Amino acid sequence: MIRIDGLTKYYHKKPLLINTSFIAEKGQITLLTGKSGAGKTTLLNIIAGLQAFDSGTYWINDDKIDVRNDQWMSQFRNKEIGYIVQDYALISDYSVLENILLTSFYNKNHNKQDALDKATQLAKNFGLSEILDKKVKRISGGQKQRTAIARSLILDPSIILADEPTTHLDEENFKLIMQLFESLKEANTLLIIATHDDRIKLIADKIYRIEDCLLKQQS
Repeated sequence: MIRIDGLTKYYHKKPLLINTSFIAEKGQITLLTGKSGAGKTTLLNIIAGLQAFDSGTYWINDDKIDVRNDQWMSQFRNKEIGYIVQDYALISDYSVLENILLTSFYNKNHNKQDALDKATQLAKNFGLSEILDKKVKRISGGQKQRTAIARSLILDPSIILADEPTTHLDEENFKLIMQLFESLKEANTLLIIATHDDRIKLIADKIYRIEDCLLKQQS
């Protein structure tokens, strides 16, 4: 479980999130909604340990998290968190396969052959098998999105954070990603998705909205 209590975050001395409390649980899909610039990505970055906050507390299960402890947070993020960022964060001169494998390169405990087998299977699941050797700079936006999602799953994370994961996806690929999220939910993964896409609400267990620096649970 992820629990945030009374979190406040300032950006350029102006409040972005005020007294924010939030709970996301394993085996559930939790949505963050709100206008662009409302703070959805910032909250995801805080959960991922990529940004600090000004006050409040952050818990994962029974552990109080200090996101300023860069070494611990980096190790935890690499092992337990799969983060699908909005701009893909792929390396354009690497192949699709190399990008899918990228996070496994930094995990010393992960077997290389196991990672390769997993990457190949993920590529098959996402319809990327025929472009595995293609450099990312030569593939479409939808293919980049699917590559980024496959990369986030390579280490079987217990937590998935997704920032606008259905951007650039046609209806067929949208359904594919929704099936994936539902299968991850059934596998007891904790999923937090920031989105403008109302279609995702159909599979959500909880929906929060950020508006005027305040986060409120809608359902």
